[in-house]
This record gives sequence, C-alpha cells and structure tokens, in this order.
Amino acid sequence: MRVTIQNASIVIPHKDLILNHSSMIIENGLIIKIAEGVKYSYDPKANTIIDAKGGFLIPGIINHHAHGVSLGPLFSAGNPAPPMELIISNLNKHLLHGTTTILNEDGFATIEETEIMNKLHPIKIKSATSHTPLNIQAAEITDGTGLNYFHKELTVKTMLERGAVALGEIGGGDTLGGGGACYNLLPKTVEAKTGKRINASEAEKLMWAVLGRYIDISVTDREKVDMVLEEIGLKGLISIDDAINIILKDVYAPVKTGRDGIREAADLALQYDMPVVIHNAAGCKEVVFEVAEKLGSKLIAAHSSHPSFTKDEIVENIKKLKSFGAIIDVCCGDYFGAKNLCPPEYLDIALNLIEEGLVDLISTDFMAGNWDPIILFIEEAVNKKKITLTKALVMTSCNVVKTIPKLAINTGFIEEGKAADLVVLEPDTISKVQHVLIDGIPVVSNGEIKAPKANWLWY
Repeated sequence: MRVTIQNASIVIPHKDLILNHSSMIIENGLIIKIAEGVKYSYDPKANTIIDAKGGFLIPGIINHHAHGVSLGPLFSAGNPAPPMELIISNLNKHLLHGTTTILNEDGFATIEETEIMNKLHPIKIKSATSHTPLNIQAAEITDGTGLNYFHKELTVKTMLERGAVALGEIGGGDTLGGGGACYNLLPKTVEAKTGKRINASEAEKLMWAVLGRYIDISVTDREKVDMVLEEIGLKGLISIDDAINIILKDVYAPVKTGRDGIREAADLALQYDMPVVIHNAAGCKEVVFEVAEKLGSKLIAAHSSHPSFTKDEIVENIKKLKSFGAIIDVCCGDYFGAKNLCPPEYLDIALNLIEEGLVDLISTDFMAGNWDPIILFIEEAVNKKKITLTKALVMTSCNVVKTIPKLAINTGFIEEGKAADLVVLEPDTISKVQHVLIDGIPVVSNGEIKAPKANWLWY
C-alpha cells in the first residue's frame, strides 16, 4: 500500500524541527520520502492521498502506561479482566487520541492475552510483567480474583523470554494505599456495610484520617475519623471502629507486602537489565527513593505529580529521583474531562514541572477509565508557553523509545526507513486528531475510526 500525505507541517521531535508546507510518501508501512517544502507532490502510484490541510504531522503517540487495554487481570490488585467490549472501547479512545503504541501496565496479564488484542485492534500493544512472588501475594491480599493458576505460575524471567518489554506496573493504588483503593475498593466496601456509596474524594479523606498520606498505622486519629464520617454522611451508619477496620483491611493489609514487592521487582530489573515502571505516590515514597539509588535510569517513576504529594514535595521528590538518574513520568490526568481524581491545581503543578525540564515522559495511566488525551495535555502546555510542540512530543516518542527500547521497534521517529506510525492534527487545535496511520495503514480518517481489516473488531 502506498500513501501520500500532502500539505503538512511535519514535526520531527528528535531534531526539534518543523518542516512547513511539506509532504511525505509511505510505502509498505515505511516512510520512504520526506519532501521538505513540497506542499503538493504528484504521486501516480498512491493508493491513498491525505490532505493534511496545513495540520501537524507527528509521530504516533507511544503511551508507556495504560490499563484496561488487554485481557487478563486488572491492576496491581489482580482484579478480574474487563469485558471485551470495554477493552475495545478503551483502545478505540486511545486510537482516536493519537496513540499508535501502548504498553499494558496490567502486569499480571500473559503474553497470549495481550496478543489476542493485537489481533483484534490495530494499536500495537506490548506487555509488561509484575509476576513476582510478593506482587502476586499483595494482589491476593487485596483481591486477586482475576488471577488464575497460570498467572500465578508465571515468572518475570518467563515473561521477558516470551516478549514482555518491561517490568510494571509495580505496585498501584490498590496495594499501596492510593487512588485504586479510593475509587475502587473502599466505595464498594463502605456501600456493602452502610448502604451508602461514597466517592473517591470522600474515601481518600477517610483513608487519610486513619493512615495519613504516608499510609502509616501509627497516625490513626479517632477524632479526625469521627469528623470525616460526619462530613461524608456516614456518621450513625458506621462506627469509628468499623470505619478504621475497613481502612486497615482494604488499604493497609497489602501495603507492607506491596512495598517489599517494589524491592523485589527492582532486584529483578537489575538482574535482567530491564526498565521497570514503579508506582510513585506518598504511600511508597521512601521505598521508591531506596530502589532509585540502585536502579538509576532503569526506574520509570510513574505519575510523579501524584496528588498524594504536596506541591513542594513533588518538586523535591523529582529532583532527588533525577539525581539518581531516574526517568520521570507525569500522567495527563482527568483535569479537562471527568475532573474527578486529579485536583485542578495539580494541572499547573504538572505543567510547571514540564517548563522546568523535570519531566521525561507523559502517559495516561487509567484515571478510572476517564483519562484525558495526552495530546490535549500537550496542547495546554504549548498554549500556556510551558514548552514547544516539538519538545513536548519528545516525551511521547523518542524519549519512550530510548527508555523502553523494546516497546516501539523502528518507530517513534519521523525519518525515511522508519515505520509509518503517524498522526495528523488540526493546524489551529492540535488536540483534534484528524488522521492516524499505523504501519502506513490509515486507521482514523477525518476523526473517525475506519476498519481496513475484517478481523479488527471495533465497536
């Protein structure tokens, strides 16, 4: 198949360069010609001609931290896999947001479970692994109902041999007292006990009243617990002791094992010389520092502007991690859409981190299924003059390739001979994705998904 893209502003992040009024020829999945300054090139062999209408032609976004994009257990808690329709829906959202390669950070999934999705959807999905004894144990303490015997029998070594490209996500909100506990576990348990459903923010207030931000059993404040129960409408429905016991069971029980699981995974990352994505939040702050010192650039510190940290703490933590050589990731949150898990002031914190040059990678994480598009987050940073478009896209392309070398083979760069994983954005509103090509095949056209292969089951 031969495709010509005309009238484009071609963005080349690794060279900090934009080629205006240019065109590109793609054949058999590869970029074969970049015609700088040639706005319209006649190509009689082209099967498809795409008019970018002056829009930006960028490398496809490589999202190194996503959940709910594969069959297999969900999250660090080993929850049951989402239904197929939801997985396809999640992948479609990522595709429409300009993602062409994605790393499944639900690390208990098997290679085979991920490969099923690769046959059903055009996004290139790669596997991470968290198959360590202590991480499996932490999952079983928290939930573990999505883990079958074959998930438990797998090892990091076996997963890497079969094609996993990193360890991760090691730890999570479910096992380390973070967002997963607040929007998933605690609301369910409280509702079962009281008949009243609380939201993630209310669950967090209750959790912090019992354990504090650093998830420490010694700081339990009964008076504060009583005040929070009244504030969130649970007073009279549940006793202080029962509320404390729920927090200890749902939140605190797996934390020590989860922290030790980080140490265990760090040792394996060193043993196998592989990158490792580690949950970075207040509840595991000291352990992340501990392993960062020996992991260096093998450590990807996930969502490092996590709202469990204070503003000053975020900057201090990141600078300390970077002094060890760690790679700093920020997630794009849910600031623009759901506005549920990420306090609005943390958007400015994340953007300021980018302006200060403290961020290496950008990802979505999961955000209870309501993540904002990475390209929308980048648009906000560019519009507020925190960074240029070319420099921002480094964090979703060539930096990811450098950090996780096996994630995106022969892609992440706009060069002749590279895979044609490409996205066309509107010229005036870069968050509007117009076209997406994966291996040179148009899979999004004029903002709508198209299905060029019969076995791609898009809903």
